[in-house]
Amino acid sequence: MKAKHLLLALVLATPVSANVALAQAPVFQWDETVFTQLDTDRDGKISEAEYRVFMEHAFDKLNTQRTGALTREEAAPVFTATEFDLVDTDKNGTISHEEFMTAVMNDFHRQDRNGDGFLTR
Repeated sequence: MKAKHLLLALVLATPVSANVALAQAPVFQWDETVFTQLDTDRDGKISEAEYRVFMEHAFDKLNTQRTGALTREEAAPVFTATEFDLVDTDKNGTISHEEFMTAVMNDFHRQDRNGDGFLTR
């Protein structure tokens, strides 16, 4: 599957692209503007907490119908149909907040090359 969890920054803020594969994602190369936006404390790295806050806001921005779950249409800017099906783990046709956050935080941990809880350039 193509990478997109980190791509949420592209769709929701400024240009970004990343691998969202739910297994074996390649390491993402950060766009400086996006990195700066996510690095809210300006320490030169993106903490798990900074990433989580960004993704919480991303979910809210995507959830235009305010149902607490993403429909295929709402998720289409960031998920292909195949990706949607993988993230929709309960197979109910929507991506719940929990499913979304689990997927994006798993992606964060895959991108954390040295396992220190931070993403770096």
